[in-house]
Amino acid sequence: PYAAGKHTLHRSTCRQIEQRVGGVEGDGSPRLHGALTRFAHDGALSSGWAAHMRIMEPAEAATWVKERTGPRGGTRYRLCGICVPVPPESG
Repeated sequence: PYAAGKHTLHRSTCRQIEQRVGGVEGDGSPRLHGALTRFAHDGALSSGWAAHMRIMEPAEAATWVKERTGPRGGTRYRLCGICVPVPPESG
C-alpha cells in the first residue's frame, strides 16, 4: 500500500510514516498503530501533518496521482525521497 499527504506520495512502510503516524499491520489491512497514544503522551505525532495523511491501496493511490497530474502531464505532487515509491499504475 501507499501513504500520501497533501503533496507527497510514500510507501506505507516509509520511516517517515511510521515515525509520524504509526506502522501498518502485516495482515494486509492498513491500520495506524499507536498514533493517538504517542500524541497524547509524548507529543511525537504532529497532528497537523498526520491529519492530512492517508493510507491507500494501489487503486486509490492511482486515483490520487491522477488527480494531481495536469492535462499536459505535469505533476502537482512529489515522490518521497526516503522510500522512493514506484507510482501506481493508472487503470
